[in-house]
Amino acid sequence: MTTRGIIFDMDGLLVDSEKIYYQANIRAAKEMGFDFTPEDHHAILGTTDTYLRNYFKAKLGSATAATEFIDRSYRNVATVVEADGVAIKPGLVDLLDYCDNQGISRVIASSNFRSMVDDFMQSTGLQSRFSQIVAGDEVTHGKPNPEIFLKALDKLALPAPSALVLEDSPNGVMAASKAAIPVIMVPDLIAPTAITNQQTLATVGDLAQVIPYLEK
Repeated sequence: MTTRGIIFDMDGLLVDSEKIYYQANIRAAKEMGFDFTPEDHHAILGTTDTYLRNYFKAKLGSATAATEFIDRSYRNVATVVEADGVAIKPGLVDLLDYCDNQGISRVIASSNFRSMVDDFMQSTGLQSRFSQIVAGDEVTHGKPNPEIFLKALDKLALPAPSALVLEDSPNGVMAASKAAIPVIMVPDLIAPTAITNQQTLATVGDLAQVIPYLEK
């Protein structure tokens, strides 16, 4: 079936933000006297605020410490984005231009806070390239639960086979699979797994490489 709408994750897919988060978390942890590890980063990729707070409550021993860490980290992110901006991912403009030419609708479905999504869209000038946004604080259950993609699909007003999800993480791929929406993975920090490979139409190196799959 022809793809008539695309649902985009944001962090690590549209914008090169995961590295900013990683460094912001390392800095916040250092300020509080503990280590933020690559394993911590992978554990929280694409999760909800509730999961994040529970994860760091368990790691740090209290909800107060978890809140302090998260607040410090977000301040660090905001400082970097305000000073340096954030880069868009390779191939994005080519893909968005193709979608414009073909009349393919676009929605963002991000686990991040709506305010952070809006900040990144403003920083990159991408606001006008997407019709709507579903953010992590607008759903009850985070990825790999399919809720966020089902809400995005509702905004597209399309049946699942007419839509396509683009994701960079295994959690996101699993959520799309549970929503029965075709999905292509564009890996960022985490490589696809054997299970991920079974759930995707393809894994590609950058967003421009999605275009041939839209032409089939």
